[in-house]
Amino acid sequence: MLIKELRQKRLLSQEQLAELCGLSLRTIQRVESGHRIGFTSLRALAAEFNVNVESLEQELYAMEKVSNEFKELPLWLKLYIGSGWFSANREEFKKIELFYLILSVCFLAFWGINSIVDFVPAPAGTVAVLGSFCTLAGAYNVSVTIRTADRYDVWSRLEATLPKSFFGFGGRKR
Repeated sequence: MLIKELRQKRLLSQEQLAELCGLSLRTIQRVESGHRIGFTSLRALAAEFNVNVESLEQELYAMEKVSNEFKELPLWLKLYIGSGWFSANREEFKKIELFYLILSVCFLAFWGINSIVDFVPAPAGTVAVLGSFCTLAGAYNVSVTIRTADRYDVWSRLEATLPKSFFGFGGRKR
């Protein structure tokens, strides 16, 4: 958050900032964790950092809006998209879905060739059918995630939080 960054730039502890502004330590902790504080406290912080009160207030409103919007999402969608394991936008999810579908077709083609030519032992056919089923399930899972994220307008919210792309994968395009 902006206030925490400003405090750290000046090499102040939370206790020191509270003392300089005439606020309680708890108020500093609350504002740095994204909770609302009173206008008087906000004005004291703005004066200490020599910044505009409105910019600090906008920062708090923006953080509160994003966290409230994130709370309304289904739990499985929060875990899947907001877990931080990877940062994928809608286009990346579409590519993942297409990859699963192509892999499923490859498994089915291998199973079909195996049943016609019979050049591979029988267990390989079973593996091919199971592989095809698993990849189809993965494609369905990604498809449902895309549609649900569309319904909750997750993609526009994630746009601002995505990091720069890493070797061309994921992230914002600049």
